[in-house]
Amino acid sequence: MLASRVGGFVLNKIIFGFLAGALGVFIFHQLTIYGLLGRTPWSNWAPVAPYGVPAMFNTAFWGGVWGVVLAVVVSLFPGLFPRRPLFGILYFVAAFLFGAVFPTLVGWYVVPLIKGSAIGPRGVWTNALIINGMWGLGTALFLNLLSNRRLRP
Repeated sequence: MLASRVGGFVLNKIIFGFLAGALGVFIFHQLTIYGLLGRTPWSNWAPVAPYGVPAMFNTAFWGGVWGVVLAVVVSLFPGLFPRRPLFGILYFVAAFLFGAVFPTLVGWYVVPLIKGSAIGPRGVWTNALIINGMWGLGTALFLNLLSNRRLRP
């Protein structure tokens, strides 16, 4: 019984969360960059230090890690992410806000500290909120599809 619960957690939260987050990067994140900035989606294949991983795969990996975090948060705080049909829109709004706030703040304040660069927003700061928010929305959609959960009354 415990093994099935642990297996279900691993499958639903970690594996599906990672896949949903990576798919969210490849589709929602990249298409939002195209819509906002006019940059060609899926075009950044420059190597990222220190291992030389292509930037697109690096972004998808970190999107997957954040997808796991989102999947765990959704399961720990179901009241913040209701799935009932009447309030189903709140699930996606909450996921958008999660993506807009948490990965963006980490990208502005934690990653630069690790890399030794200037902290804080760069460029048009609202773009980061919108791009990462759309990633959160897409990740929530894929998480819903991958975990095969239907919105229930």
